Amino acid sequence: MCLFIETIRVEEGHMPFLDAHLDRVRRTRQQFWGSSAAVTAADLAPVVQPHGLCKLRFVYDATRVYDLSCTPYERREVRSLQLVDGGTVSYAYKQADRRALDQLRARRGSCDEVLIVKDGFVTDTSYTNVAFYDGRRWVTPHTPLLAGTRRAHLLRQGRIAEAPVTPADILSYTHVALFNAMIDLGELVLPTTGVLPLGGKG
Repeated sequence: MCLFIETIRVEEGHMPFLDAHLDRVRRTRQQFWGSSAAVTAADLAPVVQPHGLCKLRFVYDATRVYDLSCTPYERREVRSLQLVDGGTVSYAYKQADRRALDQLRARRGSCDEVLIVKDGFVTDTSYTNVAFYDGRRWVTPHTPLLAGTRRAHLLRQGRIAEAPVTPADILSYTHVALFNAMIDLGELVLPTTGVLPLGGKG
């Protein structure tokens, strides 16, 4: 059975990007099952924690929600990235089966995380979108594995711009930022000197 996963940022009991997440659930159900079944805020309310920064998580299929939880969130620290060739990896929808991404992450060596290259272009890490700083603006690769909800929001705000990024381009930028539904732009940033090249030794 094909299952998908959703993670939502909860701040002091509020979910600022809830509509974007519920829309992604709707679009995924329509794409894979032709289903119009909706997940609503009321479905999630029983587990929402009223204080602190939390991660609300659930798994779903065409009609049901599974494993609904809301737990305190602690951001993973990342100080180094290993470029890896992702081959034919595909993750356009947020599938619960992450084995392909986990296998790529296992190739990080002594680095904290991988930065995945596909068809010659930089995409994402195993769990975030990325953007590169050129001293004037943040540029996000035009080839994400998963076009995340935070990425779409940042593009609409004009806080990031979309452009092709190849491995050779990386050192023309000064910093790389990792972001996703739980991590805003600027919260997790490292210098591009911390990105090891393809085939590099961690």
